[in-house]
Amino acid sequence: MFGLSIKVIWVLVAIAFGIAEAATLSLTMIWFSIGALFGLGVSYLTDNIFIQILVFAIVSFVLLFFATKKLIKMDREKNNTHWASIDTNSDAFIGKKGFVIRDITPEKPGLVKVKGEEWTAIAVDDNQMIEKGVEIVVKSIEGVKLVVDKK
Repeated sequence: MFGLSIKVIWVLVAIAFGIAEAATLSLTMIWFSIGALFGLGVSYLTDNIFIQILVFAIVSFVLLFFATKKLIKMDREKNNTHWASIDTNSDAFIGKKGFVIRDITPEKPGLVKVKGEEWTAIAVDDNQMIEKGVEIVVKSIEGVKLVVDKK
């Protein structure tokens, strides 16, 4: 393929999946990056592309299903409210804790991080200011803004 060694291709695939994981933080692409590294390892043992791709696929999907499930279970056991779990609707944010990453002032909304996601936020009290770094609790949602209060 374009004169590239299969070993270089496996490294590029691993890097591409690593970059995709960094961009999404969904904990899915990293397993394919690890699978590509296993494919690279197998490329030193055999030139058979089918075997390399088979090892890549098996390692990637086994890690995807079993390691991700284990990590989600660990996340739920710790009840870590700052990081993402698998709740799917916006109401799942109500009552969750987070922290301010850009000041919330009476004049303009701020930015908070809750469950690993950044949200525009306003304070419960219209005259309240909440500074960067302060821990907050989500009280409600108005449109696309979280309504928060200091913890």
